[in-house]
Amino acid sequence: MKRSGSDADMDKLTGVFRSFYCAGRGIAFCLRHERHMRVHLAATAYVMYFSTFYDLTGSDYAILVLTCAAVISAEIFNTAIEVVIDKVSPRYNVFAMIGKDLAAGAVLISAVGSIAVGVFMFWDIGKFVEIIEFFTADLVRPLILLAATALAVWFVMSAKPRKTGNRRIKKGNDIK
Repeated sequence: MKRSGSDADMDKLTGVFRSFYCAGRGIAFCLRHERHMRVHLAATAYVMYFSTFYDLTGSDYAILVLTCAAVISAEIFNTAIEVVIDKVSPRYNVFAMIGKDLAAGAVLISAVGSIAVGVFMFWDIGKFVEIIEFFTADLVRPLILLAATALAVWFVMSAKPRKTGNRRIKKGNDIK
């Protein structure tokens, strides 16, 4: 039986929603289990907050968003690679270790690049003084900052670690 056009369109739409659902599920897994993902998100929140002290253009904000998204995406790719390697190679394997190290290296390069972007955009001693003056203008502001920092530390530290494999070094299995 041939389906009407609207039924086929609904199946396509359902497929799109399913894709978004699956992507959200993957992001949620990474948020639940990856402490570094939480570090990147907390850093992104602080960068976006403190960027309001600067006179940034729309292009500057686009660079910030893309830079933060690149680091977060790299962390998600790293997690995906680690999870697959742990599944297909649960015991130590030097190639599995190399694959995981390469993925982690990509995250590191992305994070260092984002720090460089931050230094170029935000390094301004005059602004630093202005920000310090803002937070020391009354008693409530530093308390709010302290509470936000405590919340960020709790958020990062409360990640539920997942079981991993392939990290034990065995003599004779190294590649030089």
